[in-house]
Amino acid sequence: MIKKGFISTVDPVSHTARVTFPDIPRSVTTELPYASHLTLSPNDQVAVAFSSPANMADGMIVAALSDSALRVYKSLGLFAEGSTQPHAPYNFAVITGIRGGVEFTEVWILVNAWYDYKTKRFKRVNVNNFSFGWQFQGGGTYPGEENIGDFINQGMNLWKANGKKAYGEGDPARDLTGEDIGAVQPDGSWREFGIMLGWNNHFMCDAYGGMTIGGSGFEIDGSGTSPFKRVSLGKFSGGSIDPDKAYPEYGYAYNGTLWNGQHGLWNMDERGYNSFYWGMVSPLDFYDVGYYNPYTGRALLDETKWVWRKLPKNTDAKAENWYDIAAIHEDGTMQLMGKTVPAIHEVNAEVVNVTDFNMAYPDNTWNKHNTVILAVKGVLANGNLKQVGGFNATFTDYGAYGYLGSGEFVSAKILLTKN
Repeated sequence: MIKKGFISTVDPVSHTARVTFPDIPRSVTTELPYASHLTLSPNDQVAVAFSSPANMADGMIVAALSDSALRVYKSLGLFAEGSTQPHAPYNFAVITGIRGGVEFTEVWILVNAWYDYKTKRFKRVNVNNFSFGWQFQGGGTYPGEENIGDFINQGMNLWKANGKKAYGEGDPARDLTGEDIGAVQPDGSWREFGIMLGWNNHFMCDAYGGMTIGGSGFEIDGSGTSPFKRVSLGKFSGGSIDPDKAYPEYGYAYNGTLWNGQHGLWNMDERGYNSFYWGMVSPLDFYDVGYYNPYTGRALLDETKWVWRKLPKNTDAKAENWYDIAAIHEDGTMQLMGKTVPAIHEVNAEVVNVTDFNMAYPDNTWNKHNTVILAVKGVLANGNLKQVGGFNATFTDYGAYGYLGSGEFVSAKILLTKN
C-alpha cells in the first residue's frame, strides 16, 4: 500500500522520519527509513509504502512529492496486491552512466526484470520466463553503435531477454541462463546487449525515424482480409519428410513475403488454403566460423535465386512439399514448373567457303554440353538477312560450326540458349 502524508520530524543522521496523514486524525508514524538521496524537511509531502494496511509501523518513505506530482528517484516497482515477492514483476528505472565511452541517460519500463543499481546490471525476476524492456533514450546513442561516431541517435527500443524455457531440454543455453541479463565476455568485460544471454532487439525506432525489427519479421492482418501476410527473414524450419535427413541437406535461408505461411515456412495459418512464398532463397554457410557449424544462421549468398514457391493446402510444411512455380537463378537462368525457360543470346559467326559458319562461345559459361542453337540467320552481301532452315551444327570445346546452305553469305547471326 502506498499512502501520501507529510513529514513531522526528520533525523538526517539515521535517515528516518515521522509522517502524519491528513485523513487519520492525530496520526504520527514511528521512525520510518528513507533513501539517502532524499532531502526531507518538516511539512514536505511524501509517499510511504506499507507492506500491509494493518501495519502502519512497517513502512518506508519511497518518494518526495512536489506540486502534487510523484517524484520517483531512480526506480519504481509495481507489485500485485498481497505479493510477498522480493522484487516486483513490473518496474520503472532511470539509468545514467557511460556505455561504450558515450554518456547516456534513459528510462526503462521492465516486465519480469529489474535494474540492480549496486551491481549496475539488469536482472530477471523469474528466470524461466521471457523478460521485456522498453528503453526510452534521453541521451546517448543506440547500444552497440557507440563506435560509429553518431552519439545522438537516441530512440525508443523494445528489448527481449530469453528465459530458461526459451531453450529445449539439453540445450546448453538453458543452464547458462541465470538471474543476470547479460554475460561475461572472453576479455572479462560484461555485455548485456545483442547476445544470446542478454537483451536482443525486438523493435527500434531511432532519432531519424528509422525502424528496425529484431525478430523474424512482421505480420499484416489486412483489416479483415485473411489469411495473413508476413514479411519475413529467417531459416527454413519445417523439417524433412525423411526423419533421418540431416538439416544441411534441406535447410536454407530466405528473405521475402509469405501468404498463409508462418515465419520459418514451417506451418500455415489455415490448412484448407494454399500457402505461398515469394522472395530470395540462399544456401546456408555451414562453415561461417571457420569450421563446420550445423547451427549456422548465416546465408551464403552464393547460388542464390528468386522464387515463387507454393505449399498445397492440407499439406505438411516439409521441405519436399514446397515446390517452385517459378525460379530465377543469379546466373540469369529461369525455370517455370521445373522446365527451363530459354533466354536467347545472339552471337556473330564467321562464314567459311560461303556456305559454312564458325562460331565461338560467348564466354566461358557456355560449352558443348549446355549450348543449344535455336536459329541461324545468314547475312547476305547486300545486308539482308536470310533465315536458315535445315542447318547442321557440331559442338566442340571452343564453339560450334555448321552448314548454312546455298547463298552468298558474308557472315551469320546465331541465336543461342542454354539447356
